[in-house]
Amino acid sequence: MKKLRTTDRLAYAIGGGFSSNLGFYVMLIFFITFATDVYGINPVTVGVITLVSRLIDTFTDPLIGAIGDRTRTRFGKYRFWALTSAPFVGITTWMVFASPELSGITKIIYMYAAYILYSIISTAANIPYHSLTAYLTNDVKERSNIVLIKQFTGLLTQFVVSAGGVYILESYSHSHDSAGRVIIDTSGYQVLGIVFGLLITLGFWVCAWGARNNDSLERLEQESTPEKTSTKDIFSQMTLAFKSRSLISLAVMSIANTLVLAMSSGITVQFFTYVLGNASYVKTSALFNVCFGAAAYLLVKILVTLYGNKKSFIYMCVLTILSSLVLYFTFTASAPLYVMIVLGLIMCFTQAASLLTWMMVTDCADEIQWRTRKNAAGIASSTLTFSNKFGSAIGAFILGYTLNAINYAPGATSQSAETISGLVFLMIITPIIGKVIALLSMYFYPLSNSYHQQIVAELNKEMK
Repeated sequence: MKKLRTTDRLAYAIGGGFSSNLGFYVMLIFFITFATDVYGINPVTVGVITLVSRLIDTFTDPLIGAIGDRTRTRFGKYRFWALTSAPFVGITTWMVFASPELSGITKIIYMYAAYILYSIISTAANIPYHSLTAYLTNDVKERSNIVLIKQFTGLLTQFVVSAGGVYILESYSHSHDSAGRVIIDTSGYQVLGIVFGLLITLGFWVCAWGARNNDSLERLEQESTPEKTSTKDIFSQMTLAFKSRSLISLAVMSIANTLVLAMSSGITVQFFTYVLGNASYVKTSALFNVCFGAAAYLLVKILVTLYGNKKSFIYMCVLTILSSLVLYFTFTASAPLYVMIVLGLIMCFTQAASLLTWMMVTDCADEIQWRTRKNAAGIASSTLTFSNKFGSAIGAFILGYTLNAINYAPGATSQSAETISGLVFLMIITPIIGKVIALLSMYFYPLSNSYHQQIVAELNKEMK
């Protein structure tokens, strides 16, 4: 295994981190609002669409992970998938927001098809991309640094999606109200799909270029014995996830953490529009998220060095809960700056916890390899990727029903007092519920810092 060059490390981490998070956040922040308020699909139906997609991912995610672990091509192992699937991820991103002029059941069928196709193809790019982290280097410190770069890039990408997305929608929507203000319409979303689709494609290609030296045919030929791939072998590889208590616990933590992100991000536009009274606060809030997130990532790096991944995750959950409680008991819509600052803290602690799950998944891959003597980077990454998508789907599904329950009126100029109270509850209390679930799951996670160091030492000894 070659030592990673700085340019390769940055190209892989930044290119892939940008593309992976761009697709994730554009769906998280804009999909529900687009599908309900602009394209005219019932919120409950939108929730069901995301849930059905995640049920399909139950099979496709581990399948792609297992296939990736056993791929051997002239473009390498995992790099091949990031390289070849990139343009199709871009095309399907555009398809989700393409807004063809359909009506009734045909519109719903189209949205099912476009969203599910996007989900399957993005899986083919994202799981191999995440698997590369454990494959490119055995150095635990270097892996942590790569994950930090990937996740910090994700933080910047969230700002690009939030602020840039709103700018695109306002600039390219053709509708206006009687006062001359822009009304977001399908034209804006069509441009958004094209721009972000192109950026996703380019980012994955940069990622594949960065991995070219350490995920290559030359390296595969140097590995001890080429693994013959059969259907039986692939399904056997898929079962590895169920042999690791660490990975199962991590999956539950990830579901809870992403559920928080999905529900909070899914009502971002509605919260700032109807509760705080100004949709442009979305961009200001995104800037706060970036600033606080940068500080939180620095804090994570320090905590991981001192206490390891497990304890650091616990600290981030506790900080999220405390920040949410403070905001809930002091909330006032007449102080938007204060609300945005505390929401920024809540979001950055939640994202820091997400960062830690990606650090822990490489630990889980090491543990599975140590126990089974099989490379499990793909199956470990696919488990976490599926958990993230499943958490976001459950969040969207619950959100769809909850918006109906609080009598949210899509596209209305104002909402009832009941709806406003419901939006406040969803935005502030959801993080508390998610973090309590994550902490309960952490109780069953056995990989302490010292235990993982012991596993890595034994793996390195076997490789010599």
